[in-house]
Amino acid sequence: MLVPSAALLVAVFAAGPVAPRGNKVLQKDLGERVFTVAASARMGILIGSGDVVIQPPLGFGFGLKLAYYALQLGPMRFGFAFHGGHSRYMRSRFFAAGIGDADAPMTRRWSVLSHTDLAFGPHFQVPAGPLLIEFGAGGGLGISSWRRAVDAEPGHDESTVAYNGLVRADLTLGVPIRNNQGIALGVDLQKYFSQTRVVTDLAAPAGAKPDSVIFDLTLAVTVAYQMWF
Repeated sequence: MLVPSAALLVAVFAAGPVAPRGNKVLQKDLGERVFTVAASARMGILIGSGDVVIQPPLGFGFGLKLAYYALQLGPMRFGFAFHGGHSRYMRSRFFAAGIGDADAPMTRRWSVLSHTDLAFGPHFQVPAGPLLIEFGAGGGLGISSWRRAVDAEPGHDESTVAYNGLVRADLTLGVPIRNNQGIALGVDLQKYFSQTRVVTDLAAPAGAKPDSVIFDLTLAVTVAYQMWF
């Protein structure tokens, strides 16, 4: 009876400490490689010139992060990350459904500013107790568009699409909850290098001359579901 019990205790202690709630990523040495995937919801804020057409300058979107940390660099891991996502900012106006008819019902239409971003760059991960702090920067391609509603007919909308370079920086606080899965709270900053001008006066008639660049600087607060391997 005592011999099997002693053998069981020896096996338990030999196996080392058990990872809290199965979060083995928190026990990895800095020299061990870590791969992570995160899917996030974004609350976007236009902090550049885009706010001249969208008020309040708030939007929504989603993002995806794939990161691989392969090397130890002092008290952190170093690797590379890919980020992709889409953000949309909308503003509504009301138009009379019938031209020249004062009694015509009003139709609500939306003007939409959107950004699709693809970026790649260096990234860092810092284990900090129960947290994993991840941050980095990168560059890539931004696909931006502006659709301006000019009347009640969607077919009359004016659309502009621009393909631009971008740079970004991000910071997240990851909280593994169970079995290397958890949530991450973060912020993203993105700068689009665009020279494309659009019509910023929402009341301007169709065919008005473009007057300003609005594909510029954005900030996003993110909440993500994240997995670490």
